[in-house]
Amino acid sequence: MKFDARALRQFVSARRWPMFVIGILMMSITAQGIMVFIATRPNSPQPIEDYYDRSLAWDAEAAVIAASRDLGWRVKIDIPQGKQYAVTAQRPVDVTIVDRSGQPVTGLIGQLHAERPADTRKNSHSYLIELPHAPGTYRTLARLAAPGLWTFNLDTRVGKTRFVDSSRVVVPDSGRGAND
Repeated sequence: MKFDARALRQFVSARRWPMFVIGILMMSITAQGIMVFIATRPNSPQPIEDYYDRSLAWDAEAAVIAASRDLGWRVKIDIPQGKQYAVTAQRPVDVTIVDRSGQPVTGLIGQLHAERPADTRKNSHSYLIELPHAPGTYRTLARLAAPGLWTFNLDTRVGKTRFVDSSRVVVPDSGRGAND
């Protein structure tokens, strides 16, 4: 059996446009399949919880952020080192808050929201407890399931005054304990 190039050219020439359309459709189906695969992988970034409700409250939150900034309070976040923690364990996080003049701010009640921009399934929140021996310093136990960049959103109140702050913090590897 001999290869007939002329017959192949005629076959392709007669069906060029249908093959072109089928080729474009196959590329589109393949691209959509790849995007669905990437979006549904276990380690793909997840959408923000309650994103619609949060968007509706954006103006009110922006006003609270501006009022907090006007207070002039400064926040220092410290993650104590020296102890190994399992991935599922809660780690201590110390939050120190001072006012404009450098005096400690005491009596705050609130939460620390730890958000992992790369993987929102690791987000957590925990309550702040004021340390009695260190005025203006609060401790919480946060579940920081991975080292790397985290966003710590602080939401506190003292009386009728609400104070919020957002900080980007690099959480070091804890050495991972035996309970991994």
